[in-house]
Amino acid sequence: MQENFEVRIREIAKLKKGWSFGQGEPFNDEHVEIAALLALRYYKKYAITVSGTPSVDGSIYLTFNIKDIFLDIIVLPQISEATVKYTHGIGKNKIEELWGTVPLNKLDSIMEKFISLSKEENNS
Repeated sequence: MQENFEVRIREIAKLKKGWSFGQGEPFNDEHVEIAALLALRYYKKYAITVSGTPSVDGSIYLTFNIKDIFLDIIVLPQISEATVKYTHGIGKNKIEELWGTVPLNKLDSIMEKFISLSKEENNS
């Protein structure tokens, strides 16, 4: 059975140019498939919540979270890289850190760091 987030991410491929009130770049099938497979990979490996959202610039945001700790993996349109942002907390106590743009093959180590930090934060 496909997970709901996986189905929703794959639906992004159907968006045409101008999909968001006249703005919004289209998405190619390969880009969407890579995002869906990354989401599924980390969901299965770590059993964490994930969602996928299209961006008008053609990026796909994958948001993973454990309680109030979030990791955004922004799969860029050129497919070979992703921008990573870490967020801990909500409201005025929120801390955001841009971890930079990395090749997709570096995401496993980024995810390990996220899991480790979330365990530390939830145990303190």
